[in-house]
Amino acid sequence: MYHAGPTVPLRRAAAPGRAGRRPPPPRRRAGPRGPPSAPAAPPCRAARVARALYGPRVMRWTVLAVGLACAAGCPADRAAPAPRERVRLWHTFSAYETEALNRALADRGAAVESTLLPFSRARQIVADALRDGHDCPDLVRIDATWLPELAGAGLLAPVPDDAPARAWLPEAAALARHAGTAYGVPQALDGLALLYDPDRLARAGAAWPPRTVNELVATAHQLTIDGRYGLSVRVDGYWFVAFLRAWGGDVVDPATGALGIDRPEAVAALDQFAALFGPGGVAPPPPPPGREAPATARWFREGRVAIVVDGPWAVPELRAGGHALAVAPFPPGADGRGAAPLGGALFCVPACARRADAAWRLAFALTEPAVQAAWARDLGVVPTTEEALAGAGAFARAFRDALRAARPLPRHPITAELFDDLTPAVAAVVAGDATAEEALAGVARAWTRLLARHRGGRP
Repeated sequence: MYHAGPTVPLRRAAAPGRAGRRPPPPRRRAGPRGPPSAPAAPPCRAARVARALYGPRVMRWTVLAVGLACAAGCPADRAAPAPRERVRLWHTFSAYETEALNRALADRGAAVESTLLPFSRARQIVADALRDGHDCPDLVRIDATWLPELAGAGLLAPVPDDAPARAWLPEAAALARHAGTAYGVPQALDGLALLYDPDRLARAGAAWPPRTVNELVATAHQLTIDGRYGLSVRVDGYWFVAFLRAWGGDVVDPATGALGIDRPEAVAALDQFAALFGPGGVAPPPPPPGREAPATARWFREGRVAIVVDGPWAVPELRAGGHALAVAPFPPGADGRGAAPLGGALFCVPACARRADAAWRLAFALTEPAVQAAWARDLGVVPTTEEALAGAGAFARAFRDALRAARPLPRHPITAELFDDLTPAVAAVVAGDATAEEALAGVARAWTRLLARHRGGRP
């Protein structure tokens, strides 16, 4: 039986999100009170906070983790002994992935208290809880860019020596290591690639796949006609990095302190990126903040957009209803190196975990090749092992091939914070509120302070 428990330490402090993928906080709206069998009772803190952060669609499955807890009674509401001690799992899965997670846990009869964190705040929520140690989860699913900060601060336990042997993909294994030690179990690979409508590109006779970013833009111009657009890209620092690198700029080298954002190539790249959305551009006007994903998926399915720059997380919505979808690599930079960012998700056990052994067993169970292959076929998740990739289906294998042309962001504690400054700067230029030179000068100053703060040992 799937067990769910009560305590969910969702703090209200603002926090940076996954590197660049930082949707604004969801609108607060009432969600469901819990499973139909839940008795009428004052909602526990877990349910109150989760319902405030998520709407009914996500909550209809996540409520299993908090609604059942309230049905039994939260500690603050009334005492109720747990049938058995549960592994406390915090994660940032999408709605589709959360449904798959709950099915996987139910199939295994796992005693797990599963808590869905809002991605835009999850890094800070996790870091605060692990530093405090009082209300510590047993297992966390994190973005790979968070690992250097958390592991470097001693907040994560290393993977046990007797852990099950797996044939991890090399890029997945690298993302799970810090300073030569493995601290995570790779759950998925992700990053940016070109997701496109193969029928529309074939009808247009467009040259494909593009060898350079300029070829990509030229093809998008060819497809932009009669109220339809060739390209969709999010106004976000993470997405801009792909174009920045492809046009000759870069982010930062934390080891040397060299900035790639203060060069003339970076200014030109941001001007060209903003022009994609302007008059005569190839991308539709940006949707309201927080609505990018559903708007893009709707445009794609309606045939209003032919090419979407996005990651595996977008696949379920893009191909909903059986819409044709294919994937190609984002073009490299002029130096031949990958331009699109490469990342992934990891299961990690905090150093403060009370049930570390059970948490590691759960992490390896949720990354079994059969589980990964099923998620790949159903959701487009890119697996992290050779065996899972073999059973993942053609699309997931093609996405992994596309990501082999991508390049990781700097493996450094400051990386997740870079986009707190870069994303607003990109948005200001696209909106016409600042010039590229002004915006990037501000980013350079902020990143210089960030580097100095880190070197000075301040958190």
